[in-house]
Order: sequence, then C-alpha cells, then structure tokens
Amino acid sequence: MAGKQDYYELLGVAKTAAPEEIKKAYKKMAMKYHPDRNPGDKEAEEKFKKVNEAYEVLSNPEKRQIYDQYGEDGLKGSFGAGAEGADFSEMFKNAGFGGGFSNLGDIFDSMFGGGGRGRARNMPQQGTDLITKIIVTFKESYTGTSKEISFNRSSSCQFCNGTGAESGSSRKACPTCKGSGQVRSGNGFFSISQTCPTCHGEGSIIEKPCTHCHGTGFLKETKKVEVKVPAGIADGMQIRVAGEGNSGLNGGPRGDVYVEVRVKSDELFLREGNDIYVEIPITYSQAALGDKIEVPTMDGTVEMTLPAGTQPNTKMRLKDKGFPDVHGRGKGVLYVIFKLEVPRNLSDGHKEAIMKLKEFEKEIKERPTLKDYLEKIKKWFGK
Repeated sequence: MAGKQDYYELLGVAKTAAPEEIKKAYKKMAMKYHPDRNPGDKEAEEKFKKVNEAYEVLSNPEKRQIYDQYGEDGLKGSFGAGAEGADFSEMFKNAGFGGGFSNLGDIFDSMFGGGGRGRARNMPQQGTDLITKIIVTFKESYTGTSKEISFNRSSSCQFCNGTGAESGSSRKACPTCKGSGQVRSGNGFFSISQTCPTCHGEGSIIEKPCTHCHGTGFLKETKKVEVKVPAGIADGMQIRVAGEGNSGLNGGPRGDVYVEVRVKSDELFLREGNDIYVEIPITYSQAALGDKIEVPTMDGTVEMTLPAGTQPNTKMRLKDKGFPDVHGRGKGVLYVIFKLEVPRNLSDGHKEAIMKLKEFEKEIKERPTLKDYLEKIKKWFGK
C-alpha cells in the first residue's frame, strides 16, 4: 500500500482492534473533521472523506478481511487490467461464486489450478497479535512509569520442536491430495480447485500427533514483560510491545502485544486533552478584597494572586502546568477555577457583620452586572 493512507492509521486503532473500538474511533475522528466544524477547510473535508472510507471498509467483516490480506488494491480489484474500481467480492458473487469461498485466496486458487494456497501455508508466517490491559494512576500517567504485565501466549512445543509429530514419527504426504494441498473437481476446460479437507492445505499429515501439543506444534506459556509507560499517556491509548505475541508458523516471527492503558480518575484534578482543571473554594472577602492563594499542581504548589473583585467561577491559567504531550510536543495548561463558597452555619457575630455589610451594599452605586440584568428584564417584558 505504498503511497496510500493506512485505514487503521486513519482511525488511530491497531490492526487487532475490535469492532466496538473501530466504531468509537470513527465517531471521534468524524466529529473532528466534520465539514460543519471546519467550514471552508478543504484539508479537513478530505480527511472526513477518508475517515468515512476507512470505516466503511473496517466495519464490514468481509471487506476488512480482503483489505487485511490485499490492501486497497484488493477492494478496488486492481490485480489485473480492466478491473480498476471493481469490487472483486461483489463481482464473483454476481458471477455465481457467492457461497463457496471464504476469501480471494480461495477464488484465485479455484480459477488458476491451486497449489498456491498450500505452498503459502508452508511458508513462514508471523504469529498473531495479543491485547492486554494495565491500570495506572493519574499521577503515573503524568510522570510516566514502568509496569510488569503477564499474559498467556503460544510458543513452539519443545517436545516435538514445533512439528506436531510425536518423537520418532514424522509427517507424510496427504493421501487425499497427494501432497498438493488442493483437491479438484469438474471436467473440461473449467475445473475448481479447493483446499484439501484432510490436510487443510498443508499437503502432509501427521502420522502420530505429539501427545503434549496434540499435533498443533504449540503450547501455551505465561510470559512476563516490563512495559515502559510514557509520560502524558491518556486513558485508552495503546502501547505496542514488538515481537512478544504468539509464535509464528513455519519459523515465522512472533506477533506483537498491544497494551491498552486505563488511567484512574483523580479526586482533585480533571484532565481534558493535555490540560488540567482544578477547583479552589474562596470566601466572599477573598473575592472582594483579593488575596494570595496556594494552588496545587502536579509538581507541587504555586502561589497565585487573586485580584480584588474576582467573580464566582473565574478561570485563571498557569502555562506549562498541564500534562506533557506523549509525543514530546510541549505541555498543556493548568486551569484554576475559583468557586465562591457561601457558609451555611453562621455565628451571631458573623451574622451581625453580614447585616452591616448588607447596609453598605445599598450604598454601592456601580453594579454593572445588576444594571445589565435589569436592562434585560425591561426588554423581555417590553418596558
């Protein structure tokens, strides 16, 4: 797929992503690049089209299988001249081949004589990927950390060296397909070749299966790996651990392990993107007269000056006090929201002081917020 955008990369998911993950990622990307949110932005419009194109393929099990095996060309039918833009799966269904083939490999084997699929099975193939999860604290996601993960994976059976055959025995040519891995039916010019049902395309069978792996050539093992969690990682992100997945076939490399990171929420801080929000309660006197306020951050406390006349829910910002970008592109902002706290249980002295304040408030001539409110009331009632 050289020069073409990978559909999985477009949606920001792994190739092993479940349908629910793909759907969730699609909704997020579609909202991000939707034309209504990006008026006049041609680049966003193009991204929106590609995201929809990617979801149309990856949300369809049949198309996704073709895409995984043959890429975009498999969907467009560009394997041969004159077929550009065609959907091979639909083309062969319309030609009467709808129910007998699981994928394009079976179709080509059937049309061109077979043997290829059997040979492919004997070639080295990479092992399948695995998915596991870890949980980190809010602070660990900020600073970064290391976590040991434990998971089960398949490994080559040490008793038969991965052959699947009991010691002293061996594989022999399949009596059904005579070693070709394919069986043919039909007469004349057009014959159909399909995967051999006895050896499943291997071309050989095991005379005496290994009693430990039951002829599979693999055994399950528990593996422990130390995973480095980068600073700034967000909830739901994945970390790829290369070469630690299931064993490959015929000497092929192992698959990968994808570690999904879940981040615990925090009682004090709230994260949005790389920005952090914290709420701090203040009294009326602090809001009216101003004060020096100790503000908590992820790295300790800093002092902020609260100006006189601060209004409830005023939001102030501290630059570079948010989360570090996981790709190393700077840090977010810490937003401090000042919440006016009104006391419920007042002492007699406190009540007396507030009553005096109430009298003083009557003398305040400049109250722009009240003036604006009264103007709106007049307009509403047509006065």
